[in-house]
Amino acid sequence: MGLTLEKLQEQINDLKKEVAELKNENSVSIKKKLEIGDTFDLIGLNWKILDKTGAGYMCLAETLEDEKQFDKNSSDWKKSSLREYLNGEFLKELSDVVENDNIISFKRDLLSLDGQTEYGTCEDKVSLLTVDEYRKYRSMIPNTDDGWWWLITPWSTPCNDYERSVTVVSPSGFIYGSNCLDYHGVRPFCIFSSSIFESED
Repeated sequence: MGLTLEKLQEQINDLKKEVAELKNENSVSIKKKLEIGDTFDLIGLNWKILDKTGAGYMCLAETLEDEKQFDKNSSDWKKSSLREYLNGEFLKELSDVVENDNIISFKRDLLSLDGQTEYGTCEDKVSLLTVDEYRKYRSMIPNTDDGWWWLITPWSTPCNDYERSVTVVSPSGFIYGSNCLDYHGVRPFCIFSSSIFESED
């Protein structure tokens, strides 16, 4: 005898419940009180909380193992292959352990080091620090032996005859310009929802 509509609906509801439970089991909730300057581990990286805002916790990861190009042709973050990687493959890996809704999209200002506004703005879920953010949080970002790492800020823009120069941070903490074709370290920068840091107490 076939399933009644009521029984079929019950099975569908049970299946939905199991899927929701599995999703909760696979998602990460830090569940401890963390403050600015504290660190936590996520997807094999150590992250530091740089700030807390109304949007959530602003967090910077340690350098990824593999050095990457910014892009093959341009210092424009919006078009870069590094942005595509961070907001594609890397974001998927992050979303497998932190629900996507807990990774907050935020505005990025692509103002160049010399004040050019040609590249405008964009929104990311995973980004890099700007020069201004690096300067603001410098006291919490120690020098590193991991080599040079990318910032999001262009050195200048095509209207000033600069198409490929991007700012980078040296191991000693100085800011320099580098060709977008070069390979440097990558430190993902995200805003996580405060809900994953709520204490169970």
